[in-house]
Amino acid sequence: MNSFFRRQQPVPQQPLSQASPGADALERVRRAVAGARSREGGAFEELIAALLAVGAAGRREDSLEALRVLTGRPALLLRLDAYIRRESWYSTRPAVPPGEADPVALVLAASHADGRVRERVVRRLLNEPCPETMPFLVLRTSDWVRQVRASACAGLAVLLHENPLSATPATVRTALLVNRRRRGAFAQGQLLAQLTAESGTALSGGLLTASDPVVRRFALDATAHRLGLRDLVALAEGDPGRQVRARAAEAAARQAVWTDQVDLLRRLARSRHAEVRITALTGLMRTGSTQDALPYLDDPSALIRALAREAARRNGTDPLAHYRSTARAAEPRVGAIAGLAETGNRADGPLLTALLDHPAPQVRVHALRALRSLDTVPVPRVTVMLRDGSDAVVKEAAATLAPGAAQVPADLLWDLLADPRRPAVRRAGYRLLARRDRLTALRAALLVSGDAHPRLAAQGRTDATARIRALAPDPWRTRPVPSLDAGPDQAADLLALAEQRSAELTEGVVELLRGVLRPVAGSR
Repeated sequence: MNSFFRRQQPVPQQPLSQASPGADALERVRRAVAGARSREGGAFEELIAALLAVGAAGRREDSLEALRVLTGRPALLLRLDAYIRRESWYSTRPAVPPGEADPVALVLAASHADGRVRERVVRRLLNEPCPETMPFLVLRTSDWVRQVRASACAGLAVLLHENPLSATPATVRTALLVNRRRRGAFAQGQLLAQLTAESGTALSGGLLTASDPVVRRFALDATAHRLGLRDLVALAEGDPGRQVRARAAEAAARQAVWTDQVDLLRRLARSRHAEVRITALTGLMRTGSTQDALPYLDDPSALIRALAREAARRNGTDPLAHYRSTARAAEPRVGAIAGLAETGNRADGPLLTALLDHPAPQVRVHALRALRSLDTVPVPRVTVMLRDGSDAVVKEAAATLAPGAAQVPADLLWDLLADPRRPAVRRAGYRLLARRDRLTALRAALLVSGDAHPRLAAQGRTDATARIRALAPDPWRTRPVPSLDAGPDQAADLLALAEQRSAELTEGVVELLRGVLRPVAGSR
């Protein structure tokens, strides 16, 4: 049982505890499942070896716990199924005997490349059904061999009919993923039939509280027509999944519009979630309660602001005048500043520029965005904000100045790049230097590649490598190689800087830059 594949490389065994070998084997399975994000075969071989080690211990409870750990990752289960199917042609492990009692060996054989082996395993899974092995039965409902697929589909339909309360939660996550396969629609179709039947109310209650948002969304789509307004509102207000909230709010708003429950729509419109508010406001508009949408002109969501502006026009209110008035207030709302950017014009530039002195960082950030949107950027004033006390403002100032980076003094940008304390300031300087000529951008990238901040250094290494490779001539390149336009002193400076960064850049990249710059540097 320990040699599942002939080509499998020996996997180093973890030292087992003297106290509880079974617990150590289960911990090895958990580590293998957590580390199996890679698509390389070695990760799957370690996972198979860990599973077989649990099965070899002979404790059925440990084997079932190992399967629960594995089936908790349905996407990994599908990838493991494909890997075993591909590799098991080379297996020297004998077929599962009729009396095999180990669940781990049984479910691994369910993915065997030989259809006769898979068909025998399907019969065993149906004769001794349990929630831990049902996901492997779902895999076989999409089998490419008709006989295997027919047996698995018929058996799954019977299990779901006879014991839906235990079979449905055990199979739903795998069924939703298997549905993407070419022949994988059967399992999801059976689950949908169970949920839409009159007896599906008890099932939907458990699935709507599942930890997986995909399961909750599936259950909601299947049962929304049967749920009451109270249940739909509870989901719209309290579910952690954004798509579940949006769909529950849509179903609740639809029922509220049909039954003219305006108060319920107003309650949903006060939700902290934008996807719920927009649905509720749409319902209020359909019921003719456009006046209720006017307070949302300053909403943080752009879509809600657009809907509120339509309601304002129907009520004879000028949204632009409202935004200008709110922006002049002592405590302007960021939604009003964004609305002014959406409806204003260049004449609003002085009003937005005045907001750059506001003490709240978010106000300054949205004022910068509005100036950029209206193309009224006061470059000298925004340049000062590259050293703002808020990192978010510094980032937004750099984005605002990026289209006109050539207007910012180069000495200031090099000073920003050398800031010893704040990575945000160095990143702003680098972003603007990268928008200048090729020589400046390459020098800035080489400097940043040695930065103490890991993300900024990684960005510098990536940019420097790309720029150097673009400068190097290649026989396969048909387009002309861009010129660096570097003088002898500048070329020598770049070469010296590249040598200092040889530890961060690969030797091949540094050698490419040597080939480009040595002829220029040697002409001094």
